[in-house]
Amino acid sequence: MACLLTMRCGKPGGGKGALIQEELSATLSTGNTQTLFTGGGGDSMSDGLTVRRLTPTECERLQGFPDGWTDIPYKGKEHPPDGPRYKALGNSMAVPVMKWISERIQAQESGKEVEDG
Repeated sequence: MACLLTMRCGKPGGGKGALIQEELSATLSTGNTQTLFTGGGGDSMSDGLTVRRLTPTECERLQGFPDGWTDIPYKGKEHPPDGPRYKALGNSMAVPVMKWISERIQAQESGKEVEDG
């Protein structure tokens, strides 16, 4: 079983608590308030939960970059830690989406029809 656990913050003295969505493909935000979990099947929803983050390589693939695109020298070291790689990917734009948008802008300016495909 997979679920999405979101901690929702409220006003001082009365937070809204956790929002748990089961068997739903929810959208993940770029904030640190959401984490993917896999359930362990215990009596409580939190029994046996395991955190699984996306790796920098998985994030590169989702953004349309080649594997290892952000694995560049960092502060005198051959390989960077994951944090700067996540930050670089979070500050980027998905290559296939930007290509799609630019093709349509170019077609509009040249007066050509664009084929979706």
